[in-house]
Amino acid sequence: MIVTLFIVLSIVFIFFAMLKIYNLGIARIFNSPIVLSTFFFVLIHLLMPTLQWDVGYFRYSNEYNVHTYIYSMLLVALLHLVFILGLSYFSVDDKPELLHFTLSRVFLKRVLQITCIVFIFGAYNAGKNIYQILSIGYENYITDRISMGVGKGLSLLLAHWTYIACLLFFFIFYHAKHYKWIRRISLLGFISSFTLAAAYYGINSNRNSLFLLLITLMCFGLSFNPKYAGHLTFRQLRKIVLVVIGVLLLFFTLHTLGKVRSEAGNYRTTQESYGLINSLNGAFGNHENIVWLMTHQQQLELGVTYIAGIANFIPRTIWPEKPVGAGPRLKNAIYPGSYVVGKKGNSSLTTGLYTELIMNFGLTGAIIASFFIALMLSIFLIKLKHNSSPIMRLIFLFSVVMFSAQFMYAEFLGFFARYVFSIVPFILLYFATRRIKS
Repeated sequence: MIVTLFIVLSIVFIFFAMLKIYNLGIARIFNSPIVLSTFFFVLIHLLMPTLQWDVGYFRYSNEYNVHTYIYSMLLVALLHLVFILGLSYFSVDDKPELLHFTLSRVFLKRVLQITCIVFIFGAYNAGKNIYQILSIGYENYITDRISMGVGKGLSLLLAHWTYIACLLFFFIFYHAKHYKWIRRISLLGFISSFTLAAAYYGINSNRNSLFLLLITLMCFGLSFNPKYAGHLTFRQLRKIVLVVIGVLLLFFTLHTLGKVRSEAGNYRTTQESYGLINSLNGAFGNHENIVWLMTHQQQLELGVTYIAGIANFIPRTIWPEKPVGAGPRLKNAIYPGSYVVGKKGNSSLTTGLYTELIMNFGLTGAIIASFFIALMLSIFLIKLKHNSSPIMRLIFLFSVVMFSAQFMYAEFLGFFARYVFSIVPFILLYFATRRIKS
């Protein structure tokens, strides 16, 4: 029954995504908030819970009622449908030509100068954090990442500027085809920043960030090229559909092979038997949060987790009682008293958009809130896209990926802080180039 529901819902949502790609071009896979968020929705709330149910792998309970599990998948499908309606209220996907740039040498030179400064800041903080992790030992760091990060919030956020520098170097390299020295320096900067970002995210066990970096690079590359905007041929659409089906089949094939191998070897523990599910669950296993919330009565947060995201910029030394985010709150709900501010050994949970909506507003309120958030997001994105500045349109592309991918699975508090610090270099570029004719 669960597998059947997964197949039906996946076909419905992927059909809508493919229809938009067919009409607007292959670049819409990465620069349409409707399409990209739908693919992440299918991964997080349809594919992952189906695989978990099949092997009986759960973090918070040994088992769940099948009817509750089905209801949870239907509920989140409704929430995402409402989210799509909110995004569709304003036509964010119109005028793809706005994302194709012809940039002057002076403009690119200024962007390159600022990007080099951004990279220096990012590299310094990333290098400092890598040194600290290695000095205390990777095993010690990975078992207590929250405590290790206390008082180092700014350094951790600035380290992500290596990620932003990588994107900006790519942007410059792509558009500097007629300016050899700018192209060569930007290529060197891209290779250096990508290598450092990959090393940093690998050492601090932040694989999702590297995944998002690759997706954003794909978004930039396809969006800059007018060849990937416009009506697709049936052959192109068929190839995309086959790739999507192939990826889903690959997941199930690897899952089935692992299951058969573990059963043949008489391995009965969850960790040994279902390594694939365990690994994916760490990155995208958010759906169990919703199943757990539906089976346990909890007091509604009424927006506190979103307030915590904004309050995150205020040091706890100034506001000792400031609220914690959704991850610690959910952790304490499931395991009472397990998260105490300032205690060593704290660990949190990754919530995601729909988990936090239900935590704050309940099952019914989440439907209204999903539409409202998507509506506000569509207004924000369309303002960025229709701005005359190429840098603002670049922020649009970056924001589409962040709000369509990371926003779907991350805790709002961490997501909001990282997003704000990530767009600071773009804002600096905007003010540095706004008087230069692009």
